[in-house]
Amino acid sequence: MKIVQSPEGGESKPSTGQDFIKKIGPVGCALFLLLAALTAVLCLTAGRAPIPGYKPPHDTAYWAAHTDELAAELTDNVLPRLEYPARAETGGNVVTVTIDPDGFAVTRAAILRYFDESLFSFREGVVS
Repeated sequence: MKIVQSPEGGESKPSTGQDFIKKIGPVGCALFLLLAALTAVLCLTAGRAPIPGYKPPHDTAYWAAHTDELAAELTDNVLPRLEYPARAETGGNVVTVTIDPDGFAVTRAAILRYFDESLFSFREGVVS
């Protein structure tokens, strides 16, 4: 590393970053960059499944034609496993899901992780 003379005529010290690089060396720099990249990838891609191990038994096209079965699937296998209370009812060509106001965003996001939004109408309300 080259130490540069300051305009006043004395030698200046390396900056904190330069000193750090000098101490850890090339292998340390590579390791540091690798860990930073892995941390960024982990933070951007990690997402815990709301219902571990759950996979919908049918695709969107099937559910669109069988909304009564979708409401039953939600009532039996999805909503009881979520944190906040909710209720699913068949209403025409969509399933109306009433969700407790305290957990509206969380429960809606959990449902939409497994099913297409076009199948639902969401509303807030007291669920008993």
